Amino acid sequence: MSINSAMLAGASGMRANASTLAAISDNIANVNTVGFKRYEVRFEDLLKERLAEGGSPAEVEPVVVRDESGEPGQNNVTLVEETALLDKTKLMHDFATRRMGSYFGTLNKAIFGR
Repeated sequence: MSINSAMLAGASGMRANASTLAAISDNIANVNTVGFKRYEVRFEDLLKERLAEGGSPAEVEPVVVRDESGEPGQNNVTLVEETALLDKTKLMHDFATRRMGSYFGTLNKAIFGR
């Protein structure tokens, strides 16, 4: 993977994280809204499909969809699930930023010798 491809793949993952955080925020803000149906972000499954096809991770963009499950007119947001998803997203963000920082630290040493 070239440096450019790695950067584009990382940017795609960060956009997925940002979309997920926005969806979670919207869901939590509407936890008591009658009839509200939660949003969710599809990214991981799209990434797996793209990689199985031999494509580049940089080609994958997050897709925000409405979860229409549950009774019509009933709210389907569960605060515990949203909080768990928020924690998962935070862990993935922390991992990605540390991994990218390490990668750029290695590049810096290779280029500048420090």
